[in-house]
Amino acid sequence: MIRAIAGIRVAIAALFLSIPNAVHAQATDPMADKSAVDKLMRDYVETFSRGDITAMMNFVGAPLTITDGGFKVIPTADEVQKRYTTLRDGLVKQGYAKSQWIDLGVKLLAPSYAIAGGTYVRYKTDGSELGRSGGTYLLDKVDGVWKIRVVMGYSAKDAFKPE
Repeated sequence: MIRAIAGIRVAIAALFLSIPNAVHAQATDPMADKSAVDKLMRDYVETFSRGDITAMMNFVGAPLTITDGGFKVIPTADEVQKRYTTLRDGLVKQGYAKSQWIDLGVKLLAPSYAIAGGTYVRYKTDGSELGRSGGTYLLDKVDGVWKIRVVMGYSAKDAFKPE
C-alpha cells in the first residue's frame, strides 16, 4: 500500500513538472508568435485607419519610444493615446482616409522580442496617395501579449523589411 501511494505521488509530481514545459513549448512556438506579430501589425494599421485610438492601445505599450527628430520616450498610456490622436487629426486635415502595408516583414529576435517593418501607404479620401513611409517597430511579449514598444518612421526609400 505504501509503495502504491509513493508511486501515485511520483506520477502526480511528474505530471505537475511536465505542465510548465508543455505551456512553455506552446508559448514559444516561433511560427505562432511570428503570425501573431504580423496580425498585430496589420490590426494596428487598420485600427489607426478607423480612428479608434482607444482600441489601438491594445497593440501599443507604454512607455513607448518614438523617433521625432531623435528618440523620445512617451511614458504613459494616456500620453501615447494623445500622441496618436494628434498625429491622426493632423493627417485627417490633409485628407487622410486610411493606411495600408504594402511590404511588411516580421522577425523574432528571441521568445519575447520581435522586429517588424516595411513600407506603408497613406491614402486620401479620394483614393490617391497622401504619402509612403518606412516604419520599423520593436515589440515585446509580456504575459503572453505582444505590444509595440518602439516606433521608428522614416522615408520609404530607406524602408527596412526584416526577413
